[in-house]
Amino acid sequence: MKNLQVTGCLLVLLVQSLFAGAIGEGEYKLVKKDEVVSLYERWVPGAEGGQVREIKAVFEVRSDLEGMISLLTDQARGKEWNVNAQLYNVLHTGGRTNWITYTRYSIPWPLGDQDCCLAYSVRKDSGNLRIGIISFESVLHNQFPVSPEVTRITGTKGKWQLEDAGNGRMKVSYFVSTNRSKIPRWISDPIVRNNLFSTMSSFRSILEKR
Repeated sequence: MKNLQVTGCLLVLLVQSLFAGAIGEGEYKLVKKDEVVSLYERWVPGAEGGQVREIKAVFEVRSDLEGMISLLTDQARGKEWNVNAQLYNVLHTGGRTNWITYTRYSIPWPLGDQDCCLAYSVRKDSGNLRIGIISFESVLHNQFPVSPEVTRITGTKGKWQLEDAGNGRMKVSYFVSTNRSKIPRWISDPIVRNNLFSTMSSFRSILEKR
């Protein structure tokens, strides 16, 4: 199965640690939920072999595609919704439909400081501002070189899938997977899930207030 294509480095460094032993591909399983965000996981084939965990987060928000683009490309506010982000830089490469983000995260042991560089592209629905897809994947760029002091996250693919939920609201489904990590699940799972909820909740709150 083809891996689903993201956020600005949204949580990708933490998702990396969700690798576990090879098991069969399955349906999404609900693993955590609160009043605004639902989190699902499933196993898919990894680019480097074996299986990796793919995450889907779902929430509704009173906004539209243009609002999503504005927040994702707002360099000044990137650290507000990205949990543990030290840096959030945006490089525009094609108007409002293509850009690159660089995010550096300060993560405590055992994960350590990590960074990622992601290329984004937008597909719009010409008739509805609340329908579209914002895809992202790992990219190399000379403006954001790899540093020996920071672990570069690679193999990231994901997307924000937007659907009209009616009454001025939009359903947002966030998908992400990345290359596997050697961090044991008993360490990584609580970190990943808690940080994902904090990040998604912050993103949603800021987006709805824009």
